Amino acid sequence: MSAPPDIIDANPDGKLVLVVDDEFDVLSAYTMLFEFHGFRVRTAGNGAEALAAAALERPDIIVSDLMMPVMDGAELCLRCRADPALRGVPFILTSAGIPRKDLAIPCDTFFKKPIRFEALVDEINKLTAARAPD
Repeated sequence: MSAPPDIIDANPDGKLVLVVDDEFDVLSAYTMLFEFHGFRVRTAGNGAEALAAAALERPDIIVSDLMMPVMDGAELCLRCRADPALRGVPFILTSAGIPRKDLAIPCDTFFKKPIRFEALVDEINKLTAARAPD
């Protein structure tokens, strides 16, 4: 039996997007969308997994759902802003249920679901271009 093939990064020179959502279908759709647009993608099913992933490789941007088990997107955003290594990482928060005016979370951008993919990709490009690497 031969060894399993190495995992090949679809876009080795692309900026890294960390996508955080407890819905597998959302993670899959975002992964395909972002890779198509030249990004590298890592996924996490909740905020705790996202922090662990970000500790291994600092993302260029985080796109997170608000409502998730274990650690929600609000707590994840607050912890990222408190961490000197992640403080400067742009943070996009998404939710199907809570309008932006009700949030007191220091995210860069809020999108109410359903999200137009073009608008999300445009915002990621804008936020990652505006930030110089730390």
